[in-house]
Amino acid sequence: MNADSTGPELAPGYETSQDQTSSDIPKIQYNGILVPHDGTEKSDKALGHAIYLSKLSGAEIIILNVIEHVKNTDSSALIATSKVQPDSTNAKLEVTIYGGVKTMVEEKIRLCKQAGVKSQISYKIQTGKPPVDEIINVAQVMNVDLIIMASSKITSSIKVHGSTTRKVINSSNKPVLVIHEQK
Repeated sequence: MNADSTGPELAPGYETSQDQTSSDIPKIQYNGILVPHDGTEKSDKALGHAIYLSKLSGAEIIILNVIEHVKNTDSSALIATSKVQPDSTNAKLEVTIYGGVKTMVEEKIRLCKQAGVKSQISYKIQTGKPPVDEIINVAQVMNVDLIIMASSKITSSIKVHGSTTRKVINSSNKPVLVIHEQK
């Protein structure tokens, strides 16, 4: 801070309120919140935190489901087809969701809306790469302000974040909020 300044310089994404004094904490504004979701109850708790923050800030919620081992997934869960437009040589890939995955997507979006989320809710399903790579990639591409993840893994008498969560924390340049609940 230089002598001419009236307060601390804030990092991008932070705003100050009009009536803020120099001792107040800057207001954080979220525009996009990424929630990796694996269909578990602990992921639902992370989604609950995202819902709360979205209602406060108006941030879009992006729910991400990563299917790492496509070979082991029920064949009716995800279908990708390539369509060629009649007047074009460009093929367009169309992904259709069936069965349990479709039900889970609809349920999570309905949950967000019932909780009062007024902003956009997106659901992304990624396949192929390890979950950590997909989480980091989607966070960058979607330019989210926050990643909210759940973790419950305990590997010793000292609590340690689960490996996926830990790897995201270590690899991401985005803030990560970890929801940890002991069973």
